[in-house]
Amino acid sequence: MLNIAICDDNSADLSSLVKLVQKIDDMDIKIYMYLNPSECIKDIENGIHFDAFLLDILMDEYNGIDIAREIRNTHVDTPIFFITATYEFALEGYEVRAMRYYLKPVDETSLLQDLIYLLKQAEIKKNSFLIISNTQGLFKIKTSEIYYIESMLRTLQVHTKTETYTMIGKISDLEEKLKSNNLIRVHKSFIVNLAYIKNIFKDTITLDNGNEVLLSKHRSKEVHNQLLNYVRENS
Repeated sequence: MLNIAICDDNSADLSSLVKLVQKIDDMDIKIYMYLNPSECIKDIENGIHFDAFLLDILMDEYNGIDIAREIRNTHVDTPIFFITATYEFALEGYEVRAMRYYLKPVDETSLLQDLIYLLKQAEIKKNSFLIISNTQGLFKIKTSEIYYIESMLRTLQVHTKTETYTMIGKISDLEEKLKSNNLIRVHKSFIVNLAYIKNIFKDTITLDNGNEVLLSKHRSKEVHNQLLNYVRENS
């Protein structure tokens, strides 16, 4: 199930966007409609995870940019599409890593093509898991929630958004298994999720959660290139 949030305080525009998204009939999609975007934030706080956001920017009581900033607190790399009557806030949109801007009236073909492409990517990631077996049992972890993996001899520590899991294994085996999920080898002892890289400076990578991992000199150019490619593909 893919969850899509559509926020627009104009009921006619909201209805039009909902009807447009309903044309996607080859994926399991649930649409959440919000005339008041604060209700969307409440649903997020109550545990609903969204796979895409369609936000109006110019609303009577709310600014879509401010709503997007709040969304980014929990949805770091979820696509945000701005539906707007002006490009006035385009520069601010870069701050919240908006995926696309669409001027009203919306080019339906363009929006559908972009949305379907990104939802299919989300569907693949959502169905991708890493199975970890250790003395505490068997765990199924979403690869999209892995921040980084650290190797200490034959012991691997898998750091996610909420937990750290320990397992026995080789980092080279996980490197091959996870490379199609934005998880790349950056050092002999570290694999990092491109989605959570905040900064690279010299031999240190800083992640969104403040953790730092080492970047080896001979992998530096490749990591920089892969990060640039990731940003281009997701912006």
